[in-house]
Amino acid sequence: MIAITQSQIDAESERLAALRMQMLEMHPFWGYLLLQMRLVPALRLPAFAATDAINHIWFNPALTRDLDVRELGFVLAHEVCHQVLASMERRNGREEFKWNIATDYTINAMVADITIPGASQWGHNRLYQIPKDGLLNLKYHDWVAEVIYEDLCRKELKIGPVALEVILPGENGTELQLPVVSDHQGGIDIHLPQELGTDQQELLRERILAAVENFHANSDRGDLPKGLLRSAGRLEAPKIPWQRVLHHYADAIMNGNDYSLARPNKHYWAQDLVVPGHYSESVSNLVVALDSSGSMSEENIREVTKEIRGMVSNVQDVTLIVADSAVQQVIPLDGLEEILKSGAFRGGGGTDHICVFEYIAEHHLNPRVFIGLSDLYSHFPEKKPPYPLLWLVPEDHGEPPWGKVIEL
Repeated sequence: MIAITQSQIDAESERLAALRMQMLEMHPFWGYLLLQMRLVPALRLPAFAATDAINHIWFNPALTRDLDVRELGFVLAHEVCHQVLASMERRNGREEFKWNIATDYTINAMVADITIPGASQWGHNRLYQIPKDGLLNLKYHDWVAEVIYEDLCRKELKIGPVALEVILPGENGTELQLPVVSDHQGGIDIHLPQELGTDQQELLRERILAAVENFHANSDRGDLPKGLLRSAGRLEAPKIPWQRVLHHYADAIMNGNDYSLARPNKHYWAQDLVVPGHYSESVSNLVVALDSSGSMSEENIREVTKEIRGMVSNVQDVTLIVADSAVQQVIPLDGLEEILKSGAFRGGGGTDHICVFEYIAEHHLNPRVFIGLSDLYSHFPEKKPPYPLLWLVPEDHGEPPWGKVIEL
């Protein structure tokens, strides 16, 4: 066992904690999953890391302290991927050694694709760097582990399994003695011979769906490996209440809850980590455009106006524009509450949004965010307006030329 002091262990634990925060802020999908795991120092671990894919990520600080932050981030993301792809549960009687190698090729390709949000595609835009001796092969990019395994079975491998005795810290100061582990020499971790029970597998499935929901609820920020999740049977359509999505997007924009690597969070500079900081560009100003054409149902209008009424207290200025093929009503903040309660909107003709955006420009409303309630079977200006747009639409709807669509 390599000699290491308690202060060095604490420093390495702090570095991993900072990386976890970076992942959570840059990549909500990956960060959410990492947040569910306990990071536990394990000095007798004969590799950088190991995981039970449900509760713990063990790391050997005597080994990981030799990694730079990009390599250490790669190791953490690699361990998270074991719960994403349920690599042990999918082995299904395959030869363990080759299966472990196959899953590493899949996982490492996935982690290598994680990008730095906002980085130029022409320069360095990969967030993590695979440690030396890690298994990575461009041939296997976007391959699922089952296919890689079949390819490996057709080859004569130059390496073989190594038997290891592994002892890990358990709960309440106990030690977790594992049966002999077959090390696949993947260069990053050892794969523990622990299978998840039915309840644990269901918990993991729900956790991954929650991580996907967290990704969507955070403005689709960061990376989501949709292709591999879907091919591994781990991706389902997230069931997120449209009200929550609306409030998240609107609050993030109006309250300046944006992220910028140009304004990094200085708290993490000591760990040599660049974590995006928050910044605010302007005051909160909301313009709501209600499509009052005959195609919109009273139920849709009633549901959305209820949510808009809940936003009024959080913004400095609100203007409601009611229009079909022409602007019918313009209601300022002081008259908004009464008209929303009454639901007495004029209109009922065809739909044309050109008049709405012309009105906004002519009257210099300059909204921080535009929210449109419409079925989007409409006409739009040729040029995109210079502000964020959210569209609240019924199930049957057209497609706007720009803006975020939230289906009711």
